[in-house]
Amino acid sequence: MAILPRKLALIGLSVLLAATLAACGQGGKGGNNGKFTFTMMNQYTSPEPPSKDNPIIKRIEEYTNTKINATWIPASAYNDKVNVSIASNDLPQVLMIQDTKSSSIINAQRSGMFWEIGPYLKDYPNLSKYNGNETVLNNISVDGKVYGLYRARALARQGIVIRQDWLDNLGLEQPKTINDLYEVIKAFTLEDPAKSGSQNTFGLVEAEDSSNGAAAVGLTGFQTIAAFFGAPNQWEIRDGKAVPQFMTDENMEAMKFYKRLYDEKLINQDFAATKTSKQQEQFFQGKAGVIFTTLDFLITGGNELKKVDPEAKLDIISRIEGPKGERVFATTGYNGMFVFPKATVKTEADLKKLLEFFDKIVDEEMMYTWTWGIEGRHHEKNSGEPAITDQTAYSNEVSPLKQLPTYDGALMIWKGKGEADNKFRQMMQDNESIIVSNPVEPLISQTAVEKGTELNKIITDARIKFIMGTLDEDGFYKEVEKWRAQGGDQIIADYTELYAQQSQK
Repeated sequence: MAILPRKLALIGLSVLLAATLAACGQGGKGGNNGKFTFTMMNQYTSPEPPSKDNPIIKRIEEYTNTKINATWIPASAYNDKVNVSIASNDLPQVLMIQDTKSSSIINAQRSGMFWEIGPYLKDYPNLSKYNGNETVLNNISVDGKVYGLYRARALARQGIVIRQDWLDNLGLEQPKTINDLYEVIKAFTLEDPAKSGSQNTFGLVEAEDSSNGAAAVGLTGFQTIAAFFGAPNQWEIRDGKAVPQFMTDENMEAMKFYKRLYDEKLINQDFAATKTSKQQEQFFQGKAGVIFTTLDFLITGGNELKKVDPEAKLDIISRIEGPKGERVFATTGYNGMFVFPKATVKTEADLKKLLEFFDKIVDEEMMYTWTWGIEGRHHEKNSGEPAITDQTAYSNEVSPLKQLPTYDGALMIWKGKGEADNKFRQMMQDNESIIVSNPVEPLISQTAVEKGTELNKIITDARIKFIMGTLDEDGFYKEVEKWRAQGGDQIIADYTELYAQQSQK
């Protein structure tokens, strides 16, 4: 829940965006042989933004009879750019929102800036299928209304990626319990799992997650471990009252687990200053054998690792037995959403054309394209089964455009994808039966909107200090009391009241 940037920052960014957004309000038909033309602002995470002559864009435009005038913004600057666009009312017809719980976005939705699209979803078969999950719709709703098409992601994405070849070298089995996991991390540190002749590895590589604002927990893998120990997913409702995760005994046990790893030097000692990119780089370089991340990292991480060590072998684990059985924490089920500003989408007819576009780009034929690219350019069919033939072209042309569809195909099992690829997809499907959701995700506390990021930093800093030994247990709970005094108690009261109201509906 990011806080709206200061006015000076907004003014400066407005100047930077003026040229790229000047044409945002221009859309509709005309000049493109009758094609429906619309403007869009979206982010990119690839080294370069998608080019105008990208063959996937051309494929989409041809398939949907549209012309897309897209402004692509680097992911690192995207939230600020969105805030500038909203503050200046200089909006495209399709705006991708990444930080859906920020004060500026919530206020914009409440003010009527965007079309309410919830009632329309039933009219579009593919959007109903991929963007109609009631849990996720509830998560993105504001005051019970849905203002955006969420970009669907698996609810059970998280798990453990592990060096299977290191396990094999040490004669170890995959961990099944929390203690097993500790022993594997210890062995990967002390027993030369790479058979290099020296002790130059550590078991677990971690990173800080401060960029997640009010949703940050201090380090990227903490929620995975906390779920194993039986902790709630950020919040729980106990005897009718909202209770934050960090006020539970299970949270403390998870912190003690991490503290043990830190004290015994089984984890990178600079984790509190390690960015995710550096974390992954160390894993690719063979410096660590365990990383808590998304299950699909089995493929992307495996490809990068093999560039350094062709004999390396990865596997994934997600079910670890804890005090409350097997549990995995649920994601929100989405990664941003597309909204349609009323200032630029002036008629219901144009809104329906845009929804039709998004519906069509996740039909069966287009999902094949998102998965494999274009035959003859990115893949070939051998014995009837597709296989990527030009990974560079695929990475440069197909992967960057995956910011565009409202479904990433994560749960789709494809022939030709291979055993490892379909393994993580099946695991995501299977784990939906053991997910632990955040019960207050759809609730909007104004105090949390205004102070959430600031207050949460008290807890994330305290968690890191506890793990590193500069705060003891009493010291941690003193920081919790500070959180409560500075607004946390009001957030608890807000969520308790809002949850009770929701339950009565």
